[in-house]
Amino acid sequence: FPEIAANGLNDALDRTHVNAVNNALRGPGIALVNLAFSDPNSNYLEHLLQSLGRYHKHGPAITHSATCGAFWDVRPKEKVFNSKHQARSEGTGLFPWHTDCSYESQPPQYFALHVLHADQCGGGTLSILNATQLVEELEPHNRETLFRPEFSIIVPPEFDKGITSIVGSLLTRPSHQDPVRIRFRADIVQPLTPAADEALQAVRGLLERSSRTEGDHLRTNLTSQQLPAGSVILIDNGRWLHSRSEVKDNRRHLRRVRWDRQSFSDLVE
Repeated sequence: FPEIAANGLNDALDRTHVNAVNNALRGPGIALVNLAFSDPNSNYLEHLLQSLGRYHKHGPAITHSATCGAFWDVRPKEKVFNSKHQARSEGTGLFPWHTDCSYESQPPQYFALHVLHADQCGGGTLSILNATQLVEELEPHNRETLFRPEFSIIVPPEFDKGITSIVGSLLTRPSHQDPVRIRFRADIVQPLTPAADEALQAVRGLLERSSRTEGDHLRTNLTSQQLPAGSVILIDNGRWLHSRSEVKDNRRHLRRVRWDRQSFSDLVE
């Protein structure tokens, strides 16, 4: 996938640079920007999102929660005080294959991670998996089922906003010219029909195979060598699933932002 250099903060305002990032997101759906300058407050990413909106009509950044703005820190926490629930990204354990905000009727089209301190102990590896390649390996009847609203997706308690679940499909395609888009997180998806159960098991089987098979062709691992401090990776949330291995360095620190909501057709429960 494309690697793009950012030599200074002003690159986030430069139309040629912004075009390169946008072309990568519209093309393969992923871009890696290497910052050649210190940016502890993620000002580059903030300005880049503004420029993507100005020049390419990307939707705005999405507020994470009532207590946290659009940019939020991802670092290990043993426990979250004054809260009964903890987001999985805030823990240190394995976070299996998923797309962000799969429990929302309007999940973000994009998310980005700014690496402030990479895991130096061999953990915290980000893995990505192309949704189109995954879907192509499914039997046609299972593929068709995933486009039907036969799945209940439970809203995790840490993201409860008064809606307990949504009903919808796991795949969508805005038009015949567009690539397939997926939303998925195995622990919160429940099939509502026998066909949905079969299709869901097929997806889980492919993902489990990818996770346990060394060098699996569907999976790309991005270690701290590929994503050192100063890296900014931008990903199309509906075209790439991602996972994270166990975090082994309690200093690991990323900053995350999501933007540009896109609708699935859902029923809210």
